[in-house]
Amino acid sequence: MLQHRKHRTDQTLYGLLLVLFLLLLFNLGGWGVIETSEARYAEISREMWLSGDLLHPRLLGIQHFHKPPVTYIISAMGMLLFGPDAFGARFFLQVSLLLQVWLVYLIGNELFKEPRQALLAAVVYLTIPAVLISARNLTTDSFLTTFELAAIFAWLKYKTHAKAGWLYFFYLLLALAFLTKGPVGLIFPVLAAIGFGGNFTSATNRVAGWHHLPALLLFLVIGSSWYVYLMLQDPQFVDYFLFKHTVQRYANPETFGRSKPWWFYLVLAPALSLPWSAILLLQVKKLKDLPGPLKRLFILWILVPLVFFSFSGSKLILYILPIFAGQALLTVWMLYNMPAPALKRAMHGGLLYFTVLAVALFVAPLLPVGIVLPWRVLTFPVLILGAFYILWTGERPNQQKLVYGALVFTALLLPYSTKLLAYNPQFTNGSRPIAEVIRANNLEERPILVYNKLLPSLAFELNRSIVSLEDGSSHLEREVQFEQDEQWREQLLQLNQQEDMERLKELLQQHPVLVVKNKLPEERQWILQHFKNQVQAGKWMVYF
Repeated sequence: MLQHRKHRTDQTLYGLLLVLFLLLLFNLGGWGVIETSEARYAEISREMWLSGDLLHPRLLGIQHFHKPPVTYIISAMGMLLFGPDAFGARFFLQVSLLLQVWLVYLIGNELFKEPRQALLAAVVYLTIPAVLISARNLTTDSFLTTFELAAIFAWLKYKTHAKAGWLYFFYLLLALAFLTKGPVGLIFPVLAAIGFGGNFTSATNRVAGWHHLPALLLFLVIGSSWYVYLMLQDPQFVDYFLFKHTVQRYANPETFGRSKPWWFYLVLAPALSLPWSAILLLQVKKLKDLPGPLKRLFILWILVPLVFFSFSGSKLILYILPIFAGQALLTVWMLYNMPAPALKRAMHGGLLYFTVLAVALFVAPLLPVGIVLPWRVLTFPVLILGAFYILWTGERPNQQKLVYGALVFTALLLPYSTKLLAYNPQFTNGSRPIAEVIRANNLEERPILVYNKLLPSLAFELNRSIVSLEDGSSHLEREVQFEQDEQWREQLLQLNQQEDMERLKELLQQHPVLVVKNKLPEERQWILQHFKNQVQAGKWMVYF
């Protein structure tokens, strides 16, 4: 009977994943890549796709080793399949989310031994806002989370089924996580492995302990391969990787300009996982009834990383993305174990929360706040409200009403949000409006100069090199210590150097395009003498 129920639940999950995949791909390239992070990853991937060099990532022509190459390689594969555009850059990001939802389901099956609970956990994970954000904005974090969740699942299978293959797979996935974001990729899988405990669940089936040695060697060889390769090329990489991108990134909040207060995650993580975080917080006393093994697991999966990352100097919400998978599993345990009156209140509160959001989606374009949307897009919040009425008055169990309501809201939010971003480029902080001005005036073949701003999104949108004019901006302080020649100077002119100023004057004779945010300072106004036309694109001026 259990096997039959699992088969039916599996089929439901795969149907859900198929529908989700289609929704995720809908209008995926409808908005431009977003500054700064997504544009940076997209442009590095485009340059990797163009050059075929998978080991030396470059950003606007200059080597860029802030992250290992796995994310760039995966994104470059998307461009190989679909072209160097926003759709190609984001395609495998959507696949990554699908895999995460599937992995939460698989982990839930192993933990709860109940397919229906595992399915609800997968749905809860999918409907967490922070998770959706991670799949719509290209960074390393979604790919890293996929490897981390796969590693957690592999360790769980190794402990429950006692097969050496799962152990080797676990260490291989750790290596891939390490090649995606370095040492931070080991934190969640190792903590979860400790949380599962050291003993096999079967007293008869065991794996010989010596397997750990070759499995660990597999991790070391694969995980360190790129780092060792670069260190052998240039000894500077030893200090660069071990000190600047490991110790300083954690300890010094100013190293990469991502300083946030210590309470950043404690506030933002619950806010970006509503209404599930509210349900857990309101029923926190019920957590004392968690079975011992699950209690240990969720403390190490959720609480310990939350504290650890809160002490980090560098903070972004997606750094703690794997926490939300643990939260989804814990939420479903709570929904199945909380008292019936509390569950009914949670269902009413959750559906009311989503109802308010759906009304906001409908009303926002009608208010004088500058949001533009076609009228047909407003059918999505109307459909959400209709579905909520059916759920609210139906006879399903309360936990299903709540989770299915969240699923309907998320499914219809996806197409709504893509249209919102496509019709309102002012929200994306990208360069597509600038690129459209350049194309409309047939200026694509001219030199493109960008004054005092790092603007990889423009190079990506135009699928070509641009020249950055550095004039005191800290954003254009590039790491050129690893360059083997002076070719990088073709794409970065430092206006405080005489030779670069002479190069600028030469470029101004070639009828270039100049892109400036707001306006040029007084001492650089002479540059505008070389241009006859100007067009405004948001906060940018395009001169030609």
